[in-house]
Amino acid sequence: MYQPRPFAASGAQVALRTSHNADGVSVWGLRARGRHTKTGHRMAADDVAAYYDELHRWTAKDKGFQVFSGFENDTIHRFLIDEATGAFSPDTIYKFIDPHIKAVGAPRGLDAGCGYGGTVFRCLKVHGGRWTGITISQEQVDYARGIAKARGVARGVGPAAEFYLLSYDAPLPGRYNVMVAIESLIHSADPAKTIANLASALEPGGRLVVVDDMPLDDVPERDRALLGDFKRAWRCPITPSASGWIAVAQRAGLRLMERIDLSHLMKPRAEADLDAALADLSSQRAGKTEQGFGRLSDAEIGGLHLERLLGRGTVRYVMLVFRR
Repeated sequence: MYQPRPFAASGAQVALRTSHNADGVSVWGLRARGRHTKTGHRMAADDVAAYYDELHRWTAKDKGFQVFSGFENDTIHRFLIDEATGAFSPDTIYKFIDPHIKAVGAPRGLDAGCGYGGTVFRCLKVHGGRWTGITISQEQVDYARGIAKARGVARGVGPAAEFYLLSYDAPLPGRYNVMVAIESLIHSADPAKTIANLASALEPGGRLVVVDDMPLDDVPERDRALLGDFKRAWRCPITPSASGWIAVAQRAGLRLMERIDLSHLMKPRAEADLDAALADLSSQRAGKTEQGFGRLSDAEIGGLHLERLLGRGTVRYVMLVFRR
C-alpha cells in the first residue's frame, strides 16, 4: 500500500501519488498565515491565502492525493521521531511545548496560523482552558469551525474553542497567557511587525512558543539559490534565522527562555532520492493543466528543497520560547 514519508516539510501530510513512485515524495503544510496591511505585504498574503485554499480544494477533491492519519486528526504540522519509540508521531512536538502551557495555569491560548485547528483541539483536550485559532484561509477556518461545532466546543455551543479569519499582524480578538505558532510565522512578510503584534496581546508572564524552519545566519554559498527557490515556492519572503527571530522578539519586549534545535528528530532522504522525486514531479507538472496545480506543485517542490536544506544542515528546525 502507498505510504507517504512522514518527514514532511510541514504538513497535512499530503503526498503526490503516482504509479511509479512507491515511496512517495515529501509533504507540505496547509497552515495559513497572516494578512498584512501594507500594499506589497497584502499582495503577498493574498497569494499565501490563495495558495492554502487551493491546496485544501485539491486534497478535498482527492485528485490523485492520499491523506493519512494526521489530517484525520486535524493535525497538520510535521511528524517528528518519538525518541521513546523510534516512530514518527504528530504528538512529539507537544512533549516540548506542553511544559510551557502547563506553566501558565489555566490557559487562554492562541494558535497563530492554526490550519484546521488540530493544535487548538489537542491543547483543549489536554490542558483545558480557552483557545483561539487564527488563519487567513477561508477554507481552513470554515473547516475548523465545523469541527468545533460537531465536537460541542464552539463558541455558542461550548465556551472553549473559536476560530477567526484573521492575520497575525492584525489586532487580535483577546489577550492570552500562552501563544503557539507551529510552522506558521515563516510566511511573515514583516517579522518585526508580526512579533510586536503578538507581544501586544500577550499578558505579563505569558509565553510565546515559535516552532519553525530557520536558516543559518551565514548560509553557505552553494545553498543560497536553493534557499531562494524554497522561499519562492512556499511564499516565505523573509525566513529569518533563529537569531533574527530572537532579535525582533527582544525589541518587542520579550525575553528568550528556551532555544531547542529539533532537527535531529527528522530523517531527510538522500539527495539522490530527492533528485528522483523532483524529476518525477517536474514531469507530472508539465502534463497538468488543471487550475491550481501550479500552486500545488510549488508546495511539493518547496518541500523537496526544504528537505534537502535540512539534510545539509543549512536550515534547522528550531523551537524558541519567549516570555513577556
